[in-house]
Amino acid sequence: MPRRVFRHVALRTTCFLALVVGPVLSFGQVQPTVTGRVLDSTGGVLPGALVEAVATDRAVASAISDHQGRYELSVPAGAPFRLRVRLDGFAERVVALPGATATVSRDITLAVGRVSDTVVVTASRSDEDRARVTHAVSVATAADVQALGAASLADLVRFVPGVAIEGSGREGAVQSLFSRGGESDYNVVLIDGVRVNQNGGVFDLGRITAAEIERVEIVRGAQSALWGSDAMGSVVQVITRRAGASDAPYVAGSLAGGSFNTLRTDARLTGGAAGLVNYRIGASRRQTDGAFADILPEDDSFEQTTFDAGFRASLGSRASVGTGVRYSDAEGRSVGPITYGARDTGAIYDTRDIMWHANVSHALGSRFTGTLDVHYFDYESLSADTVGDAPFGTYAILEGTPNALFPDGMKLVRLITAAEFASLSASGANAGPNQFLASATSFDFPFSTPSELRRPAVRYQGDVTWAAGRFTAGYDWERETNPLIPGFSLDNHGVFAQQQFSVLDRWYLTIGARSDSKEGYDSYFSPKLSVGGFLVPARAGALSSLKVFGNVGRGIKSPIYPERFGASYADPNPNLEVERARTADVGVEATFADQHLRGSVIYFDNAYDDQIAYRFGPVGDGVPEFLNIDGSEASGVELEFALQRPVGGFTAAATWALVDTRVVTNLSTSQQFQPGQPLLRRPKHSGTLRAAYAAGRVTVAADARMIGDRHDNSFLFMRTVANATRPAFSTDITVNPGYTVMGLGVDVRAVEGATVFLRVNNLGDTEYDSALGYPGLPREVLAGVRIRFGGR
Repeated sequence: MPRRVFRHVALRTTCFLALVVGPVLSFGQVQPTVTGRVLDSTGGVLPGALVEAVATDRAVASAISDHQGRYELSVPAGAPFRLRVRLDGFAERVVALPGATATVSRDITLAVGRVSDTVVVTASRSDEDRARVTHAVSVATAADVQALGAASLADLVRFVPGVAIEGSGREGAVQSLFSRGGESDYNVVLIDGVRVNQNGGVFDLGRITAAEIERVEIVRGAQSALWGSDAMGSVVQVITRRAGASDAPYVAGSLAGGSFNTLRTDARLTGGAAGLVNYRIGASRRQTDGAFADILPEDDSFEQTTFDAGFRASLGSRASVGTGVRYSDAEGRSVGPITYGARDTGAIYDTRDIMWHANVSHALGSRFTGTLDVHYFDYESLSADTVGDAPFGTYAILEGTPNALFPDGMKLVRLITAAEFASLSASGANAGPNQFLASATSFDFPFSTPSELRRPAVRYQGDVTWAAGRFTAGYDWERETNPLIPGFSLDNHGVFAQQQFSVLDRWYLTIGARSDSKEGYDSYFSPKLSVGGFLVPARAGALSSLKVFGNVGRGIKSPIYPERFGASYADPNPNLEVERARTADVGVEATFADQHLRGSVIYFDNAYDDQIAYRFGPVGDGVPEFLNIDGSEASGVELEFALQRPVGGFTAAATWALVDTRVVTNLSTSQQFQPGQPLLRRPKHSGTLRAAYAAGRVTVAADARMIGDRHDNSFLFMRTVANATRPAFSTDITVNPGYTVMGLGVDVRAVEGATVFLRVNNLGDTEYDSALGYPGLPREVLAGVRIRFGGR
C-alpha cells in the first residue's frame, strides 16, 4: 500500500476510535432480559431453536428454546440489537430491536424453509430475513457446495435462474457471469464485503475456490444505489466460513481425487472463546493435469492455493473489532479453441491476489449502530504465450444464411479433414442444400499481457432503527491505481442513503439513492425503489403464503483507462459517457401445502444505454475506436419451484429462465453486434433440476443443467469456397448448440465426524462447447472424505 494512502487510512481509523469507540465502551451495567416463544405459522411451539442476540456484528447472548418454545437471554443495556433465530427445516429469522433497559417480551414466528432461507446482507447492506426481502435474491450454501461437488464459485452460480456462466470449459479457465442479459463486467463481486473486481468490473468466477465458501448471495438487477459503479446486472457476495463467539472450536477439512489426476484438499480451524472472540484460519489446494491432456502437446494443467484467516473480538458491550485476510495464487495453461484444432504450447494464465479488511462496529444510544470498514485489494495477472506455434487450419461444412440474425446465421454441420476439404473443393461439389465449404488458418504469435490493480478503500455506514423501519446512510472512498501505468490514480467518492419501511411486519418499502464522483471525470446519481409484501401471510393450508414484490433501479459503469485515454489498439475518446442501465422486475412467491412447496415467478425488463463498444479501425488517425452506442435490451421470466421440506427423505428444486436479449443500436460495430441481434453467449432458454434422497447414513444427490442454443462467434474469420453458383465470402460460426449435463453424488456418513463421498460430473459424458471452440469438461469421477471434529 502506498505510504500516503496508508497514512490517510490510519488517520481516519485513529480519529474514529478516539472519538467514537472510546466513549461507548461500558462495563458492569445491569443487563435487561429478552423473553418470548418461538412459534411456527400455525401458532405451534418450536423447541430446540437457537436464539441469538447480535449487537455490533457479534453474538452477545444465545439460548435454546425449551419444550414449550420459550427462550430467555440477557442483552447489553441500552444498546440496539437483533434477534437471530435458526432451526433446521425453517427459514432463518432476524428481528431488529432498539436498546432495552428493562425486560422485553417478543414472540418470533418461523416459516418452513430450506437451508438457503438464511439471513442475507447484500440486498440492503444490513441483515434481513430472506423471506422478507423484496429483491430477486438467490442464496447458495456450503451444503450446496457438497451436493453439487463444486470446485469454484462458478459451479454454484450456474444454478441461479436468469444467470449464464460462460467460459472456456476447463477447471481454472476464465468463467464469466452474464446476469439477465447484461455484460460480463456489469457485476460487483464481494468477498466478505471487499470488492474484488478487476479494473472495469471484470471478474473470473472460476478462481474462487468453493472450499472457502460458507454462503453466496446473488442479488439480480441494478444495485448501484448501494454498491456504486459496475453494479448494473447483479451483486455477488461470498461469505467465507466462520463461527460465532459462543461456538466451540472445530476442525474441518476434505480430501478428494479422481479423473485427470485431480486433487482437491482443504483444512480449517474455526471457533469462539468465552463469547468474546471468534476466529478462523484455513487453506485449500486444487490441481489437475487437465481434461484434454491426452490430445494436447502439453498438459492442460491448473493449480491454485488459497489461504484465509480472520478474527472478531468484543470491545465491551457496545463495540467490536474484526479483521481478515485472503490470499490466492493460481497458475494455469491457456490452450485456445481446442475444438477447431488449436494445440498451443507455452500459453499461460496466472493470477495472484490478496485482500485485507478490518472494521469496527459500535452502538450509540438505543437505536444507532455504525461500522467503519478499511479494505485493501491487490491483484496481478499474466496472460502470455512464450511460443509461436505453427499455424493450424480449420476445415468445415457450414449451413445457414450468411450474416443473418440468430438463429439463422452460420451453424457448424461438421468439421472435416484437410484432405476431404481439398477433394470437395477440387471437384466443385456442393456440400449440400444451403451448405458451404469453409476454411480458416489461425496464426499464433508470442505475447505477454500483464495486469495489475491496487484498491485501498474506506467505508462508514450508520443505521438507525425506529418504530416503522430502518434508515441507513454511509460514505465510500476508494482509490484505484495501476503500477503499470505511471501516474495513473483514480479516486472515487460515494455517498448513499436508504430508508426501509415496515408496516405490520407484512408490507415493506425501500427507497434509496447514491451519488458518486470519480476524480472529476464522472459524476452520477443512482436511485432505486423496492416494494412488496404478503397478500397472504404465513399460515397453515393449501395456500400457505403469498408474497408480491417489485423493484426499479439504475446501474452505472465508468469507462476504463484504455477506453477513455487510448492504448496500442485504440485512439483516445475523452468524451466517453458512463454506461447506464435501467432495470425493473415484478415477482410473486407462494408456498403451498403447509409451506412444504414453494414457487416463484419473476418478470424483468432491462435497458442498457450509452454502452461502450469497440469498432475496428486504423489506430493513430484520431478517430476513436471506443464509442458510446444506443445499447441493448433484455427482458424475460425466471421460474423457481422447490419441495423445501423432505417428504420421505426426498427433496427437489427446479428453475427455468427465458432471457430475451437484443441489440437496439442503429450503429453496427461488428457481425455479432448489429441491430436486432441477440447478445453474445446469453442463452434464451436455460433450466436446472436438483433432487436428493436421504436415508440413514446415506444421501444421494442428482442435478442437471439445460442450456439452449445461443448466439456466439468462433472468431476464426472463415472463408467459403466459391463454386459455379456462389461466390466466396467471409463468415464465422455464430450458433452454439444447446446441451444438457447431469451430475450424481453419493455421501455416506461412515463414522461420527467423517463422511466418504463419490461424485460424477457430466454423467452422460456429453460433448459440448461452453464457448464456441472451447469444449466443456467431459465425464469426471471424484472420490474423497470430509471430516469435522468438535463444534457445538
